[in-house]
Amino acid sequence: MQRVLIVEDSKVVQQVLRHLAAQHLKVAIDFAWSLQESMQLLARNEYTLALVDLTLPDAADAEVVKLTLAHNIPTVVLTSKIDEYSRQQMLEMGVVDYVIKDNRDSYLYAVKLVSQLLRNQGVKALIADDSVISRVVMRQMLEKQLFEVMEAKDGQEALAQLEAHPDIKLLLTDFAMPTMDGFELVKAVRNSRGRDDLAIIGLSGAGSHGLSAKFIKYGANDFLAKPFMNEEFHCRVMQTMEQLNLYAEIKECAYRDYLTGLYNRRYFYQQTERLLKVKPSQYVLALLDIDHFKRINDEFGHLGGDEILKQVADLLKSAFSRYVLSRIGGEEFAVVLKGFELGDAMEVFNDFRKRFADHEFTINGIPYNCTISIGVTSCYSQSMSEVMRAADRALYEAKERSRNCVVSAHD
Repeated sequence: MQRVLIVEDSKVVQQVLRHLAAQHLKVAIDFAWSLQESMQLLARNEYTLALVDLTLPDAADAEVVKLTLAHNIPTVVLTSKIDEYSRQQMLEMGVVDYVIKDNRDSYLYAVKLVSQLLRNQGVKALIADDSVISRVVMRQMLEKQLFEVMEAKDGQEALAQLEAHPDIKLLLTDFAMPTMDGFELVKAVRNSRGRDDLAIIGLSGAGSHGLSAKFIKYGANDFLAKPFMNEEFHCRVMQTMEQLNLYAEIKECAYRDYLTGLYNRRYFYQQTERLLKVKPSQYVLALLDIDHFKRINDEFGHLGGDEILKQVADLLKSAFSRYVLSRIGGEEFAVVLKGFELGDAMEVFNDFRKRFADHEFTINGIPYNCTISIGVTSCYSQSMSEVMRAADRALYEAKERSRNCVVSAHD
């Protein structure tokens, strides 16, 4: 579990940090006022990250920074002033970054920086560069930012790494490499992975005219000229990853049903169409519809109906969270199972139907029972529309028979 240590001796500043951390950090957080209190907390807990003041009343010479770094905790420093000596001192100590405390916005920046670093943990980054020294330097800086780092010595090796590890989210590529240069690598990568799925930062030696524009036009998210300052490297990487996370959040909002938190019809159709193009016979599709849902709305109003829908979604998630599951409209839901024969899938959905009928829902604290009808079909075609029509016919048949039953399209 991720845990953050924040050390700040000013009551006003710590109050601001507590407020901002509660808004932006969804992890366990411990606050300390002094070096002594920090030592006590470090003796009891393991920390993913630390945000610490450079000077404290009992630690005027950055002792608390040295302490957290001695515990191998990536550390972001808060400081009220910075000069070249202090800057070099912090970089030599190996801090991730420093934030100058001059207004409320700087505290917000510091907390958002911590948030992004926490999101980096476990994210795979790939460095493509034929220089061993460059790879070592960038690896060290990326590991401070909590990335899981991989390396490639040229473009072809980088492509192989990306194919073998499709979960790589950040690529840093030099321009001048043997076999395949950075431009060719970026163009090849963008044939299959867009800017919203993989972030790319181009790199090249200073004085290479026009390289930055070419990298961007070929598909890179950003560009860095070598040699770069630690702070510049850090800021460019963090901003690029923040953009990638924003893309992901926007897509998630677009694909989620606002009421139940399940995926919506758009996501369901896109995902299912993608699955059916590969091997449709691996999958079974079911449409599930709450019986007599209009009665619930008539008796309890739409807010009562919404309560039932949210509870139904929770029940579905508890049973089918490993599969493609969505609310496709109104009181209708859809599930795609992988690796089931039709007969076995019928048993699974019949068991769920019984569980559903026995489940006690509540509306405004009042117990309520309802049932569900289910239409099931094997995915015998690559046509999503055709498979959906078959499942819909089976669901209609289940409603016609008596409801509270499971019907196969192949019966």
